[in-house]
Amino acid sequence: MSFINHHQAKSAVNHSPIACSGPKRIKNRVHRQCAKDGFDARIRAEIAAKKPNDVAVAPLYSHHSTRQSYFNLGWQAVTPTHVLRAKARIKSNDKG
Repeated sequence: MSFINHHQAKSAVNHSPIACSGPKRIKNRVHRQCAKDGFDARIRAEIAAKKPNDVAVAPLYSHHSTRQSYFNLGWQAVTPTHVLRAKARIKSNDKG
């Protein structure tokens, strides 16, 4: 039987599966840019759409499957709150 002191004890907070369940930052700058392009493209498409939820499928961004998948991640990351904020930002820029 081995004994451990307080320096070797692992914290349940840092090793629990809940602590690291949040979204992770994309480390590769090219893939991060692909996701940002997808997010921005979805915002533009939602603003240009005549009806809400008219934009369903992400367009082809790249024939490179990894870049397309990161574009799709950015496309799917848009929430109705993001769209409302973008519309409000455009409306406030038109008034001012």
